[in-house]
Amino acid sequence: MWKYEFVPVDLLEKDLQIRSEKVEHLLRELSDEKVVVNRRKGYFGTSFTFTGLSLYSIWRLVERGEVKMLGKLMGEGKESTVYNCLTGYGESVIKFHRVGHPAFKKVKEKRDYGTYHFSVLAVRSAKNEYNALRRLYGYVNVPRPFAWEGNAVLMELIDANELYRVKLENPEHVLDLILDEVREMYRAGVIHGDLSQFNILINEEGIWIIDFPQYVTRDSEISEDFLLRDLNNMLNYFRKNYGIEKDINQVLMFVKKQ
Repeated sequence: MWKYEFVPVDLLEKDLQIRSEKVEHLLRELSDEKVVVNRRKGYFGTSFTFTGLSLYSIWRLVERGEVKMLGKLMGEGKESTVYNCLTGYGESVIKFHRVGHPAFKKVKEKRDYGTYHFSVLAVRSAKNEYNALRRLYGYVNVPRPFAWEGNAVLMELIDANELYRVKLENPEHVLDLILDEVREMYRAGVIHGDLSQFNILINEEGIWIIDFPQYVTRDSEISEDFLLRDLNNMLNYFRKNYGIEKDINQVLMFVKKQ
């Protein structure tokens, strides 16, 4: 995956110690099941589909003893699919990243040796989220991360609704809670990068922030722009929906105050 958009069959033959005719036969069967995509363009090669990469990732988690049973589909979007599952930690959530897939499908025919496949982007996205959760857990209200493999992140199940689904009785208090969490993230050296009403969970116990594949570190050259975008997203949402006005410069000072 890291060297080829479509992995050449002769490399698989060498690695698996199976003759090329058998490998090609197996790959055609897997293609029929939409687990891989095969291409013959100067050479015969193959790559994972989103389904194939997700199956591989969960198989690895099962082999490691992390996942015992896959449950129901909880949510599906352009960049991820989320299931609940049973693990040694109890009922949990497994999130399969699919970032980059639509864009890569459009240009796939023009690419050849040396080009990253969307699978690489999905794996990087999952790893980024797992690293961010590990860095923040215990300091910021985020789901506890349990494991990462391929494009899958295994994490704590939070029984709460997305902010945009809830009509708040105390919106100003909730906004203050969110800004407190953004401040704690900043102190931990993390800027979310895509904070919105869609990735903040809320229930009677409090709020949790989720979805970190786009996070940047505080010392990044683009951290200031990302932080401002996060804060503006939040202030605009609460102004439009609850009439709450806060000055962006004062909020920025509050978040960055050590």
